[in-house]
Amino acid sequence: MIRSRLSRWSGDPAWTDAVAPTLAIRGVVLLAGLLLVIVFRPEALPTRDLLEIWNHWDAPHFLELARGGYGAPTDPARIVLFPLYPALIALGSVLVQPLVAGMLISLIASVAAAVGLYRLTVLDSSRPVAASAVVAMSVFPTAFAFVAPYSEALFLALAVWALLAGRTGQWQRAGILGMLAAATRLQGIFLFPALVFAWWLGRRRAGADLAWLGLIPLGLASYLAINQVVFGNPLHFLAVQEGVFRVTTIAPWDAAGRLVTAVLGGTRNEGWLTVYAAPLAAELALAAAVLWTARSWRRRPAEFVYGLLTLVLVSTLSWPISLPRYVLGVPAVFSGVATLVHRVPGGAAVMVLSTILFGIFTTLFVIGHWAS
Repeated sequence: MIRSRLSRWSGDPAWTDAVAPTLAIRGVVLLAGLLLVIVFRPEALPTRDLLEIWNHWDAPHFLELARGGYGAPTDPARIVLFPLYPALIALGSVLVQPLVAGMLISLIASVAAAVGLYRLTVLDSSRPVAASAVVAMSVFPTAFAFVAPYSEALFLALAVWALLAGRTGQWQRAGILGMLAAATRLQGIFLFPALVFAWWLGRRRAGADLAWLGLIPLGLASYLAINQVVFGNPLHFLAVQEGVFRVTTIAPWDAAGRLVTAVLGGTRNEGWLTVYAAPLAAELALAAAVLWTARSWRRRPAEFVYGLLTLVLVSTLSWPISLPRYVLGVPAVFSGVATLVHRVPGGAAVMVLSTILFGIFTTLFVIGHWAS
């Protein structure tokens, strides 16, 4: 039995179409990141741990949580970060340094996400399209977050495998993975209505499968419980978002108006690109992916609902901080780009543009500038 399983795994096209390109691109990015720092900001080159070039912005915050948890002396503002990723870093830190643990988790999760994305895409498309979806994931403009000790890779891996489990009727697995995703990012809770809707279309009767999907809200509940225990209010993170990061929920037309005005009227500089132009482009890309999945919503209802709810979330933010990274958690974006590349004349230009922007944003990140 073991020999037959090994034979089946070794013959899986996901090894060549998903795992190999993901690892190859990761290796190139790690080497390129080091060279970029040497060229553009040599004074920032670490003298001891070269991986420190990836330890910027949210990364040290996750490492801080891994060391001390949410209570004092950890900065109270860290409550906006969900618990699963820093908990895994803390676990990995038993064996290696926290930064190494965080980047290893991101690496493993990226490979898992690539395989899941490949298998989810190939259910509806050809093998070349599925392989291109993996490349699109790896060279998305903000895919540097899959390399750095950020939670994006872990979240995407959990989300895509939960969606895949729903497509294949593995509701127990979908519920468990969805619960973990909801303990990783706020977006994860959207898997609950998405998968319940998919289940309802296929079953339309109560049963044990629906009970497994009921696990998903427990992921968010664990985060709310942390807010309650540490700060005495399960919704304390909302006050922090508003008070510290100036982020609130507003009408989507107001949010869109602010963003478009900032893009059209802003000075064309680095801040304009990363704070305004990139979020607008990311929101449009997400909207396009949602429209694309809407055309086949009966075949992939969970992907459609999940993408739609994510679009609603990002389109109501008063300030689109990190919006391009939220898009990384929607697998349909990458499948849509791959479909565009293979079925629309000139569609490959989208992948080329994405790769160029990926290089720009990665450069900004490793030299310590804000990228998303």
